[in-house]
Amino acid sequence: MMETQETHKEDKAKARYVTPYGYGVLDNFGAQLVGRLLTFELMNNKTVTGKLKGYGQFDIMVTDSRTGQDYIIMKHAIVSVQGDLTVKQNSDTGRKP
Repeated sequence: MMETQETHKEDKAKARYVTPYGYGVLDNFGAQLVGRLLTFELMNNKTVTGKLKGYGQFDIMVTDSRTGQDYIIMKHAIVSVQGDLTVKQNSDTGRKP
């Protein structure tokens, strides 16, 4: 029993996000979207279409598909995301993110 509790504490410490689906589910979801062409509609009515280059807890980095310029977009400024958002099922929790 003690080993399970220690393992759980280590997993929790490594995870950047905690959700009802388990620790790190958003990390798995975001990691599968890196490199995909997505369109982000922003709160200022602008849209950015490009490849997702990376993401953090509060922001994402997108390379614009037209200009090749990199943008850092705060997640709270995103209204919607369009594109191929299909991901593999999370094997750790047995649930889809």
